[in-house]
Amino acid sequence: MNRTRGTCPIILAVLALTVVGEASAQRMEHRRITALITYVSSGSFYFDAGRSRGLATGDTVAVSRLKEPRAVGVILAVSSSSSSAAVVAQSGPLAIGDSVVVVKDVAVVDSSTTAAAVARSLELSSSLTGPNRVSGRFALQYGASGVFGKALDFSQPAALLRLEVARLWGTNATLTVYGRTNYDMTQHFTVYRTGPRLKTRLYELSLVSDDAKMPYGWGVGRITSRFVGGLGSFDGGQFFMRKGNLSGGVLAGAQADYTTSSIDTDQLKFAAFVNYAWGGDVFRTSDVTLAYGQQRYKGKMDRAFMYLQGSLRFGSDLFFYSSTEMDFYEVNNGVRTKDLHLTNTFVTLSYTPVMWLNVNAGYDAARMLYLVESMKSIPDTLFDKTLKEGYRASVSFRLPLNMTVGAQTNFRLASGTTSSARTLGTTFRISDILESEVNFGVQYANIRGLYTEGNDLTLDLDRWVARSLSVSFRVDRYHYVIQGQALKLVTTTAGGSVNYRVSRSLYALVNFDQVWDTTRDTQRLYLEVGVHF
Repeated sequence: MNRTRGTCPIILAVLALTVVGEASAQRMEHRRITALITYVSSGSFYFDAGRSRGLATGDTVAVSRLKEPRAVGVILAVSSSSSSAAVVAQSGPLAIGDSVVVVKDVAVVDSSTTAAAVARSLELSSSLTGPNRVSGRFALQYGASGVFGKALDFSQPAALLRLEVARLWGTNATLTVYGRTNYDMTQHFTVYRTGPRLKTRLYELSLVSDDAKMPYGWGVGRITSRFVGGLGSFDGGQFFMRKGNLSGGVLAGAQADYTTSSIDTDQLKFAAFVNYAWGGDVFRTSDVTLAYGQQRYKGKMDRAFMYLQGSLRFGSDLFFYSSTEMDFYEVNNGVRTKDLHLTNTFVTLSYTPVMWLNVNAGYDAARMLYLVESMKSIPDTLFDKTLKEGYRASVSFRLPLNMTVGAQTNFRLASGTTSSARTLGTTFRISDILESEVNFGVQYANIRGLYTEGNDLTLDLDRWVARSLSVSFRVDRYHYVIQGQALKLVTTTAGGSVNYRVSRSLYALVNFDQVWDTTRDTQRLYLEVGVHF
């Protein structure tokens, strides 16, 4: 289920309003610099714009996907054609190809540039308010793994489409389409097949109106509610009213099948929610949602629960997010009884007191849900009802000369059927070494998993060869033993990537890995050609 939550405000709109409101009052050029993410790591990301386009350390960047705000970051290191930024606030996972926007003031001496800045501001304002603003991504992909020259274990071409049409026909509605089609070419498909070779997954097909200036909002189609993320995606509708900082509404629909994307009308979802939001700028928006939800199977109660979700921001340096589910029923010896109990809890805390220090901590707790009606025919022995609890923490220090040092840890408590597990790791990264466009990183982790125990060392090196071409290389070596056995095993992976931007919108990506393993060697290949629009 999708548990991400829109914790950032409409960053792009805020930045655009800043441009329009100040362009005619200052003798400064308001420059809107756009770029694309080229690499994502834990707590930071790289994008293809740098000093040559006026960026500098300390600039604030906004990340979005199909116009949906994803994160706010601060640039830590800049080379001539690329930059590295640390994540300050985040509302969803980042990925290669996400859009990056930086709006900053640049001093000018030519008096005509003030008028030019106003003209650009008006053009930007028009693009935000005009009809049918189309954006998205289309890509052809191919993935393969196995021993090349022999029958592959995995071989799959695919096509992916992300499409957003904002201000549809001049209204406040936004049409979103996100889907993927793939074809299984492996010779072993007839042995392990699950459905047809050609599969199409539709993750989202929605028409949504959510304008902060309007007293109401709505959405229909295959959607995920930003108010009740715990329900996951569903096929139906949502409607809510807004009065000042307070919003309240209802939603209803059928379960979207996670494996086939078909509509499962046997499983229906309902929820009523109330949301309160406060704050007013990019770094101070907070909100809390309380919801009551139900899942019904063939008309009978399958699950009833309360859902609490909160995003709290204290200044620009402290951010807190939490979501909790409390179920009203449980099953004992096949009989449903009333029992209010926690089922899932997720907590994240991020603290950046100064630009050179960032601390993150979190707690996750998940319990296997027993759905009263739909799972009656499945034996209890298939389910581990024990609570799974885990803690995670990380710290990152920014040092002179574009260096970053960090440490990470996570610890999973033992449950009724599994032992405890933990990972201790440290990272070192240096960007734009001696202004050479070369970035280097090393990561070490000591891992004690549920079934294996060992040490992992990773080295990576990347460089922008030209403004349109980047290359990267990496080597990973994992020494481990299987718990309960004395045999020592080693897995070594060496690989490289080439990312070529044919034009501002057209790109190509190639990734290849060679894996040497004690038990079996293999290769992995990934190709993608796409266009951003």
